[in-house]
Amino acid sequence: MKTTETIILLCAVACASAQGQSISKLDTGAGLYSANTGAVIVDPNWTVSLLGTVPAGKTPPGGIPTGAAYLVPNTGFPIGSSWLANDATSTWLTYATPTPVGADTTHDTFQYQMTFTAGNSGLLGINFLGDNTDELIINGEDLGSNPGQFHTWLATPISYAVTEGTTYVVDLDVYNAPRDDSQDPTGARIQFTGDIVTGASASVPEESSMIVNAALLALPFSAGLIRKLRKNRAA
Repeated sequence: MKTTETIILLCAVACASAQGQSISKLDTGAGLYSANTGAVIVDPNWTVSLLGTVPAGKTPPGGIPTGAAYLVPNTGFPIGSSWLANDATSTWLTYATPTPVGADTTHDTFQYQMTFTAGNSGLLGINFLGDNTDELIINGEDLGSNPGQFHTWLATPISYAVTEGTTYVVDLDVYNAPRDDSQDPTGARIQFTGDIVTGASASVPEESSMIVNAALLALPFSAGLIRKLRKNRAA
């Protein structure tokens, strides 16, 4: 009996892992809000790079990005006073730590990037913020900007159709308008909605599915073994 129960449990665990994770787990700063009280935290799903400055070759106040996308702490400028406050759904990211908040005259443009593979087909809702102007691009397709910049979410998230098994590169390009007389931070924030999962696809064999198949093949043998043991006991 224990053998059968073990196999059934194995099937359940493997099936659950094959479902992947919700796309919302890839929101900027997802799952990190409560710990974001001042310590240096990097979002493991996102990267940031410098696309350019005007004129070319300038260095932003925080230096040239290394690729790491840093969470902007929940308290302190610009959170709350200029930017919409972080919350448990998503947080702001920026290109350096501590968050550069001084004057910036480099006309710098940063690209925040994340890649995922769709585990199912469906519609993805995307909402985003940027300081100052932004542009959302997926797999090279320009999907538009948010005129609310860092003050207001889009009234209606951008809708984007994804196909199971396809890999998508999400870019949010953010241009920081120059100011030499006051604080001039820059950052990006993005969150997703919709019944889309990532990291698994029904059309692509995975380790978990192989475990399930092996377990199912073992079921007849296990059942036969149990019957044999019961027969021997009765004898």
